Amino acid sequence: MKYEFDTTTGEGSVIVTVVMEYEQDEEGTYNENISDVIYQNISVMGIFTEAQFRELEIEGCMRLSKHILEEADEAKIAAYEG
Repeated sequence: MKYEFDTTTGEGSVIVTVVMEYEQDEEGTYNENISDVIYQNISVMGIFTEAQFRELEIEGCMRLSKHILEEADEAKIAAYEG
């Protein structure tokens, strides 16, 4: 599965789109990783330091967790209302 989000990074705090891939089963998500980082329609995946990339991974995992919880809550509300 894929999840994309926009964030800022680098010295100039430029806006990039981070593309994460992950797998999901009944117990949760796993194998979360960044598959690409895009700036103005150009992949900039290879230009980050290890520390910058790690920060993007941490932010991505936190955002992905929140996104999945929100989706689950929406599904519960829809099931309740339906």
